[in-house]
Amino acid sequence: MNNIIKMLSTNKDFRMVIADTYQIAEKELRNFTGRDCIRMFLEQIITNCTLLSAMNDFSQKISFMLRLSKDISVFCMITNSKFSIEYTGKLNEFDGSVTHLFDDKSVLSITTGDWETGLHTGTVEAHIDNVDMLFAHFTIQSEQLPSHFIMAGDNTARGLLMQPLPFADEKIMAKNDAELVYLSKKLEQANWQEVISIYSHLASVISGNKIE
Repeated sequence: MNNIIKMLSTNKDFRMVIADTYQIAEKELRNFTGRDCIRMFLEQIITNCTLLSAMNDFSQKISFMLRLSKDISVFCMITNSKFSIEYTGKLNEFDGSVTHLFDDKSVLSITTGDWETGLHTGTVEAHIDNVDMLFAHFTIQSEQLPSHFIMAGDNTARGLLMQPLPFADEKIMAKNDAELVYLSKKLEQANWQEVISIYSHLASVISGNKIE
């Protein structure tokens, strides 16, 4: 079953991706034994990486490197719709909060492309301990289309990426953005088969895909 839904707004002024990464997280974090708050942090990283990858070309390789304090790092890669994550073993014993993972040297780097088509890497300072805001900050600082990453309430395995197109009206986008945040509570609890109906008054489905 697909776990990625790509949609285009009725007025064709923004596009969005919805992802469910529960099965990815279950597979990739099966050996994680650390604190619940750190596991949730890793789950949020998985969801946001998946969203940004899905907004781009599915055939394009993309990798994410988050360098944190105490020589801790998290590396994710998506190639041919296959997700993998590696993280420093210290995270299994880390007894602090997510905030304590960040310092003034923390950075987020995202690389797209391959050796044949060419590699492009963007890097930003990572002084924000909120994963959604950190990824949104990256899209602004790396001269991509500014994007809003929205988690589905407390469900760290679900999220939505909303990307206004260049000609979009800012006031209309602000209104749509607020509605998407409101609808995220429905996304938190809904059966996956019902997700499209939550947003059908705002956008139409372009495609469905699977990242595993």
